[in-house]
Amino acid sequence: MTLFRAAYGRFKKKVWTHNRKKIMKHAAQRLRDKNITILSMNCAGGILYHDLGLRFLSPTINLYMQAEDFIRFCSRLPYYLSLDHLRPCVDPAILDGRTYPVAWLGDIKLFLVHYASVEQAEEKWNERKKRIQWDRIVLLATDRDGMTDALKDRFEQLPYPKVMFVHLPDSRHPSCYYLKGYEKENAVGLITESTGWRGLRAIDQFDYIAFFNSVASKENSDS
Repeated sequence: MTLFRAAYGRFKKKVWTHNRKKIMKHAAQRLRDKNITILSMNCAGGILYHDLGLRFLSPTINLYMQAEDFIRFCSRLPYYLSLDHLRPCVDPAILDGRTYPVAWLGDIKLFLVHYASVEQAEEKWNERKKRIQWDRIVLLATDRDGMTDALKDRFEQLPYPKVMFVHLPDSRHPSCYYLKGYEKENAVGLITESTGWRGLRAIDQFDYIAFFNSVASKENSDS
C-alpha cells in the first residue's frame, strides 16, 4: 500500500502540474502589465511571480513576516527599504527550534523560510528591492500569524491596492477576501498549496489577475 500511495501521489502531482501550467499560461496572457511589485506577508507573492513566469520585482520573496511586522513594514516602506543590513536573530524564544534563519530588519523580524543563511537573504533582499515599481505596488496579506481586528483596521489605512485573505467573511474590512475551506480553522491555511487534480491553489478563488490589471489601469488613467 505504501508503494501504491507513493505512485498515486507522484501521478497526481504530475497531472496537477500539467494542468497548472495551462491555467497559468492563460493567466499570463490576461495580465496586461508584468511590472508589478507584490509585497507579500508570506510566500504567496513569490509563488504567484513564479507561476506567472514574472521577474521578482519585490524583496518579500521566500520569507514571511508576522502580521504586526508586515503592517509596520508597509506603513514605513521608504524607511525599511533604506536599511541594507539584516541582523541575525539569536533569541531562543523567537527561534523556537526553527530549522531556518530569522533576521531583524530594523525592529521587524523576517522569517527566512527558504534561505540557507541570513547573508544569502540579505543579498537577495538588497538586489530585489532595487527593482520595486513604486507606482505599481500591491499588498497581499492573510489573517494568519497574529492578525487581529485592530491590525486589519491599520491594514485598511495603507495607501496601496491591497487584499487580505481571511477564513471567514468580514464585511467590516473592505480589503478582506473570504477564501472558502478554512471555516473550521482559526485562520486561512497555506493558500498556495495545491488542491485536487485541476491545477488549482486555494488562492485561485480570488481573481488576482483582475486585481493586478486594475492597478495598471489606474496608473494609465492617472498618467
